[in-house]
Amino acid sequence: MRYLAPATALLLLTFCSPRNDNQGGSESASNGAGGMSSHDTMPMAAPPADTTSNPASTPAAILSQMNVANTTEIQLARMATKKASSPAVKQLAQKLAAEHTENRREVMALAKKMNVSLTPQSGGSVSPADSAAVRSDLRTTSGAQFDKAFVEQQIGDHESNIQKIQSQMLPSVQDAQLKTYLQKTVSDMKGHLSSLQQTQKKLST
Repeated sequence: MRYLAPATALLLLTFCSPRNDNQGGSESASNGAGGMSSHDTMPMAAPPADTTSNPASTPAAILSQMNVANTTEIQLARMATKKASSPAVKQLAQKLAAEHTENRREVMALAKKMNVSLTPQSGGSVSPADSAAVRSDLRTTSGAQFDKAFVEQQIGDHESNIQKIQSQMLPSVQDAQLKTYLQKTVSDMKGHLSSLQQTQKKLST
C-alpha cells in the first residue's frame, strides 16, 4: 500500500512516487531527504540510525510520511477510477482508494494516541490539488494506455515503499504500536502488489 511526500518535500510509504514526471519531473529523482523519490509516494528518509540523531526516524516523522503516502495513493487511485477503461483496473483502483483511506485513518488514530503531530515539514500533508505526484502520461493519456501506465506505476510505487518500510522504518522503530502498524501495512501492500501484478498480466494478454 503504491498498501507512501508533497511535491516540495508521500512518503509513505511508499507509502505509494511515479517514475518519470512523478510524486514531478526531472527534479524528483534528485530530491534529497524530505523530497519525493522517483519510485515511491513517500518522502525520502535517511538510513536507519539512532532516533535521537535522525529526526526522519521518529514516530512523528514516520507517521507523517505514511500520511502523505496514503494521501497520494488515494488521489491517484481516485483518478484511475474515473479514467481507466478496463473494468479490472477500475475495480483495483477502487480497492486501493478504499484501503489507503482506511490506512490513513489508522495513521491519524495512532498519531493521536501517541500524541504526535502530522507536520508538513515531516511530510504530513499534501494538497488535493497537487498534481506533482502524477506522471505526465497519466494526466494526458486515456483508455488502454492509461490502464497500463497506471498499473506499471503502482507496481513500482508499492515495491519501493515496501522496501523503504522494511529497510528504513522498521529497523528504527522502538514503539510496539508503531511497529505493529508498519508490519500490518507491509502485509497489506504486498497484497496490493500481488493484485497489481495479476492485473498487469491480464492487460498484456
